Amino acid sequence: MGLMHGSAGFTRYMAERTLPQNFKEGLSENIARYAFRDLDDKSIDERSAGWVNILDMFDNRFAGIEFLKEPYIAMSLRLDERKIPPMALKQYCREAEKTIKEEEHLEFLPKSRRADIKESVRLRLLKRAIPVARTYDMIWNTATGLVVFGSTSARVCDEFMERFLRTFNLQLQAICPYTLGELHLGQEGASPHLLDGLSPSRFLEDQ
Repeated sequence: MGLMHGSAGFTRYMAERTLPQNFKEGLSENIARYAFRDLDDKSIDERSAGWVNILDMFDNRFAGIEFLKEPYIAMSLRLDERKIPPMALKQYCREAEKTIKEEEHLEFLPKSRRADIKESVRLRLLKRAIPVARTYDMIWNTATGLVVFGSTSARVCDEFMERFLRTFNLQLQAICPYTLGELHLGQEGASPHLLDGLSPSRFLEDQ
């Protein structure tokens, strides 16, 4: 989901605020190492994930430092997935089973044989399936450690956190309301312990 255009849901994280002095050395190479790679037409991979240019989802080269806008790093995580419609898989499996029974003069096929046929058909259809591409923007303020990621899906967020760790060797901590309160209090010079006395409140009265 994009942060650059229109409305978007997003998840906030906190990364390490104090980065090594040589953090930018080899940064382009590290990002390029985990950049997006197209699914090969001959491969049987169902999905591919990696970084792309936040302004161009088809640009995965990272030849320069276009991702760096001091003190921000801005990129997109692109996820491509191949999916086979269940009804299409069922239809092609039925046709394959029928052909085999006719060729081998069989009345029925054992369960294990049908499973093998299904897997063979699935792999054949997978190579023909057109991947569905989605991008999720990421903006990281390296000065404050705040990371904004354009998705609220647990699966996508897990993929993002893992790739962020591999790329930058930094763990991300999801920001909950309590953590956000701590950040604001710290910016105001107040003690985070002020949050310890808070209790839940009801916003609607019982009818």
